[in-house]
Order: sequence, then C-alpha cells, then structure tokens
Amino acid sequence: MAGTMGRMYIGTSGILAHQNAINTTAHNLANLNTAGYSRQQVLMADLGYQNLGISALGIKQTGYGTKVEATRTTRDHFLDEKFRMQTSRQYYYQAKYDVIEEVQEYFGETEGETFQGYMKNLWNSIQEVQKEPNSFVKRTSLVSTAAAFVDRANEIYSQLVGYQKNLNDKIQDQTDTINDIAKSIYELNQKIIKNEAGDRESANDLKDERNRLLDELSKYISIEAIEQSNGTVDVYAEEHLLVAEDRVFTMATKPVAPGSDLLTVYWEMDEMPVFNLERVIVEGDKTDTGSLKGMLCARGDYTPNYTDIPLKENYATEAEYQTALKQYNRTLNNRDVANLISQFDQLIHGMVTKINDVLCPNTTVTDVNGVTYTILDTEKAGKGYGEGNEIQGTELFTRKNMERYRTMEITVEDADGNPVPMTVQVYNEEDPEDYYSLYTLGQLQVNDDLVKNPALLPLTRKTGEEYQDIANDLLGLFNEDFMSLDPNTYVMNTFEGFYEAMVGDYANKGEAYHEISEKQEMLINEVDGQRQQMIGVSSDDELTNLIKFQHAYNASSRYITVVSEMIEHIIEKLG
Repeated sequence: MAGTMGRMYIGTSGILAHQNAINTTAHNLANLNTAGYSRQQVLMADLGYQNLGISALGIKQTGYGTKVEATRTTRDHFLDEKFRMQTSRQYYYQAKYDVIEEVQEYFGETEGETFQGYMKNLWNSIQEVQKEPNSFVKRTSLVSTAAAFVDRANEIYSQLVGYQKNLNDKIQDQTDTINDIAKSIYELNQKIIKNEAGDRESANDLKDERNRLLDELSKYISIEAIEQSNGTVDVYAEEHLLVAEDRVFTMATKPVAPGSDLLTVYWEMDEMPVFNLERVIVEGDKTDTGSLKGMLCARGDYTPNYTDIPLKENYATEAEYQTALKQYNRTLNNRDVANLISQFDQLIHGMVTKINDVLCPNTTVTDVNGVTYTILDTEKAGKGYGEGNEIQGTELFTRKNMERYRTMEITVEDADGNPVPMTVQVYNEEDPEDYYSLYTLGQLQVNDDLVKNPALLPLTRKTGEEYQDIANDLLGLFNEDFMSLDPNTYVMNTFEGFYEAMVGDYANKGEAYHEISEKQEMLINEVDGQRQQMIGVSSDDELTNLIKFQHAYNASSRYITVVSEMIEHIIEKLG
C-alpha cells in the first residue's frame, strides 16, 4: 500500500517539473524581441531510485520521479568575448573616421571656397606683381590677397584647435558612461549573489542584463570579463580592474599637463593613465580598441606646430635625428588631428618665411669679438616705391609680438683689419622654445605697415627701377620643391603639391578607417549571427516545446489519475 501511495509523488514530480518547463517556455516567448535576452532551457534529471534487489539481469530499481536539475541559458562565452573584441575595434575606427569627417570640412574641400583657392589667389597676385613690380594697384592687390590668405589660414587653425578642445566634452561623456555601466554591472553582481545564494534559483535574467551591459561597455573601451564561482564577473578594462566583487574602480578626467586645455583619462584609485597612447597601434593586436581611445588617438595630447616635425638639418647627428623620428612616429604621426595641425602649420610657415626671405634677404656678419649676427642684406634688399617710402626690410608677413629686425651698433673689421662701427638690422631668430618668436599659425598676420601703405613692399631698386629679380624669385617659389609631407618619405612637393598631399593623405586615412570599420561591422554581424543561433529565441521551436511539455504535463496528470483509480479500487474491493 505504501509503495502504491508513493506512486502518487512520481506523477506529482512530473507535473511540477513540466509546469516549470512550460513557464520557462512562456518566458522565452514573452522575451522574443527583448535585446540581450538569452534563451533559457530546463534541464531535467531523475529524482532518484530505490534498489529492490539484484537479479541475474541486473539491479532491480524503482524510480522516485523527475526533477528540474537547472534552468540554464544557452550562451557561448567564447562567442561573447569575440563579439566584444570585434565591437571594440569597430568603434575605435568609427570614432577616428568620424573625427576625420568633421575636420575635413574646415578646409572647404567638400563645400564653399577651398583653402587651395586662397593659395592660388596669392600666386595669381604675385604673378600680376611680377609683371609690374612698381604698380601701386598690383601691390595693393597682393597685400589684400595675402591678408585674406593668412586670415583664412588662422581661421582654419583656430577651428582645428577648437575642435581638439570640443572633443573634451565627448571624452568626458564617454568616461562618465563607462563609470555608469561599471556601477550597474557591480549592482547586478550583488543581486545575482543574493538570488543564487544556496542554489535556490538561477538569476538568468539578471545575467542577461549584465551581458547586455558588457556588450555596451565594449563599444567604449577594451574589456575582459572573468566569471567567478559565485556568479559574479570581474571586469578588466585596458588590463586594469574596473569591476570587482566588492567595488568599482572609476575613471576621471584631468588636463593632459598643467595649463593644458585638453583632457586625458586616468584611474581615480592610483591616478595612473587609463591608456598608454605612446604604444604603437597595430591593427588587430588588441591595441586598436574602443571609441574612447579612438578619439584620444585621433585628437592628440597637445596642439603642435611645425617645430614638432623633425627635419634632419636641425639635428647635429644622425642618431639624434633618428631618435626624434622614432618619437614622432610613436606620438604625433599617429594623432590624426594633431598631425594635420603640424603639417598645415609647416606649409604656412614655409610659405610666409620663404616669401619674407625673398623680400627681406639676410646675410651674416662677424664682429671684432667673433660674434656672428644674421642681418638684413642691404646690398640685395629692395625698398619701397615712391618718395618717403625708401625703406628696406619691410616683410609681408609678421609675427604679432616680434619685429623681424632690431637695430644694433656693432664693430667690424675692414679689409685692412681696422675696426669700423656700423648700424645693422639684426634678424630676430625663431626659437622653438619661444612660441612668440615663431612664424606659426595663431601668431601670423600681414604687416600692418603694408596694409596702410602697400607702396612699402620692397620691390624697387635703390635707384628707383623695378626690382624684377625679386619679383621673379617670388613667383619662382611656387614652382620650387618645398619639402616632403612626412619625414618618413622622400617625395618632395611644391607648396600646392604639399597641400594636395596633405589633404589627400588625410582623406585616405579617413577612407582606410571607414573600410576597416565596415569590415568590422561585417565580422560583428557574423559573430552575432552565431550567437543568436545559440541564445536567440525561435517562436517555432518554443511553440514546439510548449506542445511537448503540455503533453508531458497531461501524461503526468493522467498517471496520477490511474494511480488514484488503482488506490480507490484496492480500498473498495479489499477493504
């Protein structure tokens, strides 16, 4: 009788187990379109057996029924890791591409008047002056065109520098987003621990939400999630612990250097930088990851100028040059906006200094004490045109805070070795350590004296005739080789060729980033497709399971009915 009554529990266990399976299937169907949801499966197992004895055929057993062993999600952690890595790389290159797309508009290459147009206007004005160097009208046109040229160059420079600063807002926003996601993951970890304490239930929905946040986090920064035995995950970002079981290691922003307008990201706990931006970025080796790093790499750590591009002639030895070149390749050459600023400044610096050097040629002289000075070459320099304008050394482009020359009294020796006092115009040299001494963007303007009186342009000989040689040399500057775009190449360019190479190289970078981003998106879709085959909910499959579990539930119910009828029959017939 006890054995017969015990059969009731076998049916009951079947009802309970399959009711759980029906509920789980309904939960899957309810979350058919829920982002990040993982299909759940009910695993059933035998409840246990009672040994009744041993026969020649084996052990005689009777079962106690069935039970739900676990309700699990169907995730592949390898695919999750692969998905997040590919996502992180895609967002890195997308961030760099977005930066380049926005910056390209400043040069007007897609709409409006291009900067190349201002260069051609300057060249055309010099052409006209070359035809009639003493023409007041032509000189006025040249000064006006030069002013428009340098104003537009300064405007583009200001926009580029402003864009660098504006990226601070995006960098701050993404840093805050990373911290918010990290805190949410930490809170989910705590809930999962509570829900799964004592193996009472599986916190599958909480884990799905956590996985969704991990997917989201991988867009901004490279991560690695390591699941612990208690169901929590430790999250590492850029090889630094971001989320632990007991805390969140938050990030913050601060100026790159004291007085800098640009922000960098650091760990609040130990004040170490989050990213090692001097590490060479190699495609596909896990260094090119995350939109936050992409923006920082595209922006650069500072606003450079032409002096940051190493030129071999500026170094005493080849070893010193190679050291500087390696530093350039490791830092500035990999910073899209910063490198563009330095190249653009190099172009403008080259144009204005070469034009000035033709108008105001220099030479060197050594005084009786052996000190060598760079001075205005009064033998070759032209002067202004017209009475009262006979001034030598009037440059077209000036530094805002420094004159081209300063007047000095020095003593030199004549051919017979006798001391001879003389008044000279000593050139105020450019000093890379003194920003205000440089012919650099932000410091340039057209000489105000020439704006007021274009006749001061030194295109006239001392005798009053047109100084045709100077005019010819000015025009020739635009046909001469200027320099290579990059110190790693040896292809020389004219002014116009340099600009075209600069813009073309920048556009090519953007296109390369875009192509990589698109390829990454294809890989992401491919990996996500593989993930969805495992975690995705199929309505057809779930409805099939629902019918199967309903039949099993009904069979268990029918089993109980049969056992009940048997017990009733025994009681009624056998009393």
